[in-house]
Amino acid sequence: MGPIKLTPIYNETIWAGKKLSEIRGYDWHSQGTSWEVSIHPSAQSVVAAGVNQGRTLASLVEEDHDGILGKAVTDQDLLRAAFLDAGESLSVQVHPGETYAREVSQDHGKTESWYILDAEPGATLVAGSDFTSRDAIKEAIDNNTIEDHLYRIEVKEGDFILVPSGTLHALGAGILALEIGTNSNTTYRFYDYGRTDANGNPRQLHVENSLDVVVCGQRGGYVETPIDNIPKVKRIADFPEYTVDLIDVCGEYVLPAHPDTFRTLSCVKGNAELIEGGENSVIEYTESVFLPASCKEVTVKGTCRLLVGTPRPHTVMTIKEPAYHTDFSNIRNGVEIASGSKKLKDIQNLFKNTDGVDKETVLYDVQTDDGDPNIPGSLSYGLTTVYPVRVNGECAFTRGHWHMDETVEEVYEGEAGEGLLMYMNHNGKTWCEKIFPGSVHHIKGDLAHRLINTGDVPLKVRAVWNPCAGHNYALTEQHPFAFRVFVEDGIVKVEEHE
Repeated sequence: MGPIKLTPIYNETIWAGKKLSEIRGYDWHSQGTSWEVSIHPSAQSVVAAGVNQGRTLASLVEEDHDGILGKAVTDQDLLRAAFLDAGESLSVQVHPGETYAREVSQDHGKTESWYILDAEPGATLVAGSDFTSRDAIKEAIDNNTIEDHLYRIEVKEGDFILVPSGTLHALGAGILALEIGTNSNTTYRFYDYGRTDANGNPRQLHVENSLDVVVCGQRGGYVETPIDNIPKVKRIADFPEYTVDLIDVCGEYVLPAHPDTFRTLSCVKGNAELIEGGENSVIEYTESVFLPASCKEVTVKGTCRLLVGTPRPHTVMTIKEPAYHTDFSNIRNGVEIASGSKKLKDIQNLFKNTDGVDKETVLYDVQTDDGDPNIPGSLSYGLTTVYPVRVNGECAFTRGHWHMDETVEEVYEGEAGEGLLMYMNHNGKTWCEKIFPGSVHHIKGDLAHRLINTGDVPLKVRAVWNPCAGHNYALTEQHPFAFRVFVEDGIVKVEEHE
């Protein structure tokens, strides 16, 4: 069975905008939500055309579960896709996780993500908060200072926001977004700006439920996906429950079959022809189709941007490639890996004698996936490669640093080569630990530290630290490490710094 086009299910909302109705040519402006793909009891998608026209998607599942959803897929694993057209800001809300949703609301938990199709200049959304405790939330409610604690992101076309369950969130005014999320319709409204309904009554809030499920300090993820007309396939969401892949097509692209599970396919830019098994159909801007598990490979022709949502059945354990590889060349959730190099000319003042040595010699490279210091618990990851360079016998080393916040510690792990991890405390006492593949080093926050290559091959060391740590390089220049390290005829020798 090929791609299935479904009839949108529109919902009236007090916050509805006009963008979607204008795109689709409808003369109404009160429908804020268009459910494109849904098998949830509260919104049953109906087949729009073909031999199954008029049948619900749920009835097709009852008839051929494995062919429509995939053998391992259960009700908990279903996805929904919907367009949200916000003329006004939505209420600040939060979704429960699976266990709480089952016990309290007889529904599934909800994790969601938003792709921004259009946004007015300066439009923002809420994706998290800086609350540190439920007591702090209650105090903000009493003092009417909720908005002071919300994490706002200014967005534009092509931005993608990840909202795990437990995250306070709200789509902002002037935004048209595609939501891809799990099979739930449970929303706990936490705050609504004092807004009233058509009869002048305050809108219902679910503060106690919200306090039960909110994860204090949690913020949503943010991925930029610029429109650059370059063909690409990029994973932009990697939740435990599902993934979202962005596909930019410029000409032709073949979407492989995926017999293990169904997928949702949404067009968020341009339009394209879909060809499967000799059958042709068209997907236009703001349209979505359902790809059953039995769907064969689909050839996409045209110029468009597609988003593919794929569930991860909770009854199946997946084994993935690790997030990091030696060269750090991959991208994690859309975060570009930053790279930098230090040449001898950059730190020549730290060496004893650089006469006769090419100042363009690269001493070390650093690649980092930087965390966010504004997100509690965020981590930075790094790979440092120190090359087997000798500067008139002195071993190549990193610049070395203290942490700006000396309460923050760090962990190093040797991956390749051999060398030394040099420490220094504030009294100038200096010592080293040998570093080699598999060695692990717990670095206290109040110690300066530096890597030194004493071997004949590149020394590679991984690091994990809290981005709040900061790096103070100037202090190690003002108060240098007490010793220098040389290698002579393969023997490590140490000499006191002048």
